[in-house]
Amino acid sequence: MIRLLTFNSHEAYCFDLARLGMPMDVVVELAGHHHRNWDERMRPLPANVRLCTMQEARGRRYDCIIAHNLTDLLACRGMAGAKILTFHSSLQGRLKQEQRGESGAEIRTLVDKYLKAVQALPVVISPMKQNTWALDRAKVIQGAVDCEEYCGYDGALDLGLRVANHITLKTEYLRWPLHEAAFQTATNEEPNAGSDRPNVRLVGVNPDFAGVEPASCWQTLKAYYRKHRFYVHTAAAPLEDGYNLAMLEAMATGMPIVTATHPSCPITQGVEGFVCDTADELRLAARRLLADRELATRMGQAARARARIDFSMKRFVSAWRETITEAIQSRTT
Repeated sequence: MIRLLTFNSHEAYCFDLARLGMPMDVVVELAGHHHRNWDERMRPLPANVRLCTMQEARGRRYDCIIAHNLTDLLACRGMAGAKILTFHSSLQGRLKQEQRGESGAEIRTLVDKYLKAVQALPVVISPMKQNTWALDRAKVIQGAVDCEEYCGYDGALDLGLRVANHITLKTEYLRWPLHEAAFQTATNEEPNAGSDRPNVRLVGVNPDFAGVEPASCWQTLKAYYRKHRFYVHTAAAPLEDGYNLAMLEAMATGMPIVTATHPSCPITQGVEGFVCDTADELRLAARRLLADRELATRMGQAARARARIDFSMKRFVSAWRETITEAIQSRTT
């Protein structure tokens, strides 16, 4: 049985890696993470996952180690086992986040040299992000959603929904000024009055947003997707993809999507939702869905079908299993 080690940079992604069915240790108590341990609000702890510290991990044997950033990879240097580095950010996004003096070409060359030095296989989570990194041997394993776990859209609440964490740190990534120009933030299920902007409920870890909280658990989050009329996503290329996991979850539930134009947006205008260039267009799209629940339901079903085809969890699991096998075989040959 292949034994994995990974790092708790994102509970939802680790949860999906656990679907591989392999015993997996997850390093917690990571610097910079919003929670010192596994945050049960994001996902329940899978049965095949064991939590550990980095010190405990160094005393154990693993067949494959999956890092989510260079800090993870550096932490496990000297440890036996195949290594994979997963790139969750675009190169431009990483440069902006770290505000480094090097050029993109310099960073790409340094990272590529280090990957080869430690014999780590690179994995990138989207085609757009792979294009920014252009690394040798990189595998693209696109984010996925299990449509069987999300269903029952009702859309009874006259509210939009957006799920986003640490918005203040990602204002440019999320095109937050565009979002705020189009929508008024609601912190509960009661729409705010006195504004011409449609109400969108904001959910997530955002301590500097008064009244905004993450869902209390995964089941509560699923209920939010079912009840709210539409889902909102805005993102800036090439800093971020035109979708994220929360948007895929909304699509899988059967929610129509109101989104900003983006090269990698999976929404077709007027089919799974509305793709908009301006704040005025976002507002108009939201009002159409608030006024026509039948339209919202029809578009939501198309979004669910699109999620099932384009973001298959079966394909995600198969690709990860193949990549882990390749990493182990290349390490031993």
